[in-house]
Amino acid sequence: MAKRKIVLLDNNDSFTYNIVDYLRGMTEVQFRVINTHELDIEELDKYDGIIISPGPELPKDFPKLFEVLQRYHRTKPILGICLGHQAIAQFFGADLSQQLPVVHGQAVPMQVLRDDSLFSGLPREFRVGLYHSWLVDPKTIPARLVVTALSARGVIMAIRVTDLPIWGIQFHPESHITEHGLKILENFIKLT
Repeated sequence: MAKRKIVLLDNNDSFTYNIVDYLRGMTEVQFRVINTHELDIEELDKYDGIIISPGPELPKDFPKLFEVLQRYHRTKPILGICLGHQAIAQFFGADLSQQLPVVHGQAVPMQVLRDDSLFSGLPREFRVGLYHSWLVDPKTIPARLVVTALSARGVIMAIRVTDLPIWGIQFHPESHITEHGLKILENFIKLT
C-alpha cells in the first residue's frame, strides 16, 4: 500500500511538533510541515489529506486557511485542531465566542455523541486536553455541520461536515493529557 501524503499546516504553535512526533511514528504516512503564512496553496495539490494545526491567535489572523478550505474542501480530507477546528467552523458559517474562563492545560471529560469514523475504536467518553481561549458558538452551528462530541460543560469538542470528509476538534490530540490522541490521528490518516 502506498504511503498517504499528508501536509501539516503550521499556525505558529508549539504543539505542532507534538503532532509531527506522532506522524513520524506512523509507517504508512509521508508528511511535510508548511508554515501557513509561507504557503503556496497550489503546492497542496499533491497531498492526500490536510491537517490544520493549533495556533496562538484566531483563524482571521491566518487568511490563507480560508483560501485552503475554499480550494480543497470538496476534494481532500481535512482535520482541524483547535484553531484549525475554529477555522473550519467559521468557513462553514459558525461564529466563535470567547471561552470564559480561558482553559489552558486542563484535561476534561469528553462525550462522543454519535458514531463517527474519527472516533472509531474509542470509548464514548474519555479525557481530552484543552488549551484555548475561543470556542465555536453552539447557537451558530449551521445545518451542514454536525456536533460529534461535547465536553462535560457542554462546549463543542468535535464537529464534522455532514457530506464531506472534514473534521474539527477543539481539543489537542497531540497533548500528553489527551487519552487516545494517537488513535484519533491514526483514524484520520486511514480516512485520507
